[in-house]
Amino acid sequence: MWRRPAMACAGLALAAMAYAHLAAAGSVDPMTEPTGRYALFGPSGWAMAVSVIALAMSCVWTAYGLTRVDPARSAAARVLLVAAALGLLLTAVFPVEAAPGVASGGGEVHHWAAAVVLTALPCAGRLLGRRFGEPLLSLAAGLSVAALAAFLAARPGSPFAEIVGGPGHHGLLERLALLGDAAVVLLAARHAGGRGARARAVRPPAASPDAGPAFLEREMKPTGQ
Repeated sequence: MWRRPAMACAGLALAAMAYAHLAAAGSVDPMTEPTGRYALFGPSGWAMAVSVIALAMSCVWTAYGLTRVDPARSAAARVLLVAAALGLLLTAVFPVEAAPGVASGGGEVHHWAAAVVLTALPCAGRLLGRRFGEPLLSLAAGLSVAALAAFLAARPGSPFAEIVGGPGHHGLLERLALLGDAAVVLLAARHAGGRGARARAVRPPAASPDAGPAFLEREMKPTGQ
């Protein structure tokens, strides 16, 4: 019940983000400019709003589904998912600055909210990947962290920007980090329905090789003997 809407919202977020890139192909350079600038151009702005809201909804659906599947051991991951959802909504309400290098109050809120999203989702993915034994989820979280670290090193103002050639591709690195985060949410949403937990719950325990004959003898002995 919770898995399907969560996965559908994550898929919608990816589709809307792809459309925003196509709609603003001549206005925003994906190699150097941040994704927040898509909000400043007509159709791409609406597409980015849909993408951000859909991804936030997917985070909330996934967190709510996990409360019913694994309420105790998924608590930390659920907090991170809800924090990411709030961060996503703040990035939609407070757009990035219209001109590069111009500081504004709304732009600062946008940047800090984006920082919450980019750090909370990989951490949640790592926790859930270990909890459910999902290697793809752990891999997506690891790739997202690697892309985020490269983005922070390459963005303007970083002391490593010129060393790594950041000005030419820091926008691409941000998009890779966002793609990794969306993949984390999509993969985490698969477990909101409890399939992984139920499969482990009904899996019979492995019998010890040394106790095999004695175990069978006890099972076959009639009751009362």
